[in-house]
Order: sequence, then structure tokens, then C-alpha cells
Amino acid sequence: MSQKLNTGSVELEVAFIQWVKDNAYDPVEAIDHFMSRSEYIRNAVDSGADHARPKITQRIREHLQILAEDPMFTAQFPLVYGCQNSDGEQIRYTVSLTMDEDQAQWVGRIWSDDRFRGEVHGSGSGPTSSYMELARMHIESQIRCPGEIGPRVKG
Repeated sequence: MSQKLNTGSVELEVAFIQWVKDNAYDPVEAIDHFMSRSEYIRNAVDSGADHARPKITQRIREHLQILAEDPMFTAQFPLVYGCQNSDGEQIRYTVSLTMDEDQAQWVGRIWSDDRFRGEVHGSGSGPTSSYMELARMHIESQIRCPGEIGPRVKG
């Protein structure tokens, strides 16, 4: 794939947004990972002249840094939480919370490095102010269980 990469282009921003969503990183923390792991970046930078690659890479990084610090941009991403599993491995997860009149349901999507590990589903009832805390406690308890994360449902 040969493509001309323009700093600030819609294609670059769309590629970054999609990569961040697919890999569950906070946008600021995602920049280095995106720059080193994204096939889009690899193809775009490699299509440039050898002498221009460092400058292109630096301009892209600077643009993404400005973009990732913009609150209007970051508002479209879920918060990314972190904890360790039973093997001491760093795990990232996001929480989608759906609230009903007297209960909440959640889905925790879990990643380590660039690997999607699975989902944890659950629900609870009680004071509405504690639903997110309840969801996080449930998800983290499942992450800390030995073995692979499978379809673990708390109902």
C-alpha cells in the first residue's frame, strides 16, 4: 500500500481514532504504541524518502500529541482502567455501563499489550452512585482469577 501521509489529514486522524478504540489506550498514552505498531503509519512513513522519514515521523507525533490533549477529541473515548492479573501482568480494561431504573448492567472489555482478552458481563442493584465502582470491583476480581478470561457472567 502506498499512501502520501499529510500531518493533520483526516485519514491519519481516523486511523489513530480507530487504533485507539481497537486497542483500549488513553489517547495520550496511545501515541508511542500507534507510531510503532500501526500498519497505517508503517506504510505511510515507509513510502517517503529515507531522508524525510524522521521529520515526517516527528511531525505526525507532534500533531497526535496536540490532538490527544484536546478535551473535545478525548471525550469520544471511554476511560481506560488498569490492574494486574494473578500472574502480575498489566491489564487494561474499559467499562460500558447501562443504567436502568433500579439496576445497572456492565460490560468490561479487557486487553493486555495488543491482545484483546475478552469480556466480563455483570449487573447489580443498589445506590446509583456506586454502580461504576461495583462494576470495576467485579471486573478486576475476574481479571485477577487465574486462567484465561472467558465468558464470565455475573447475574
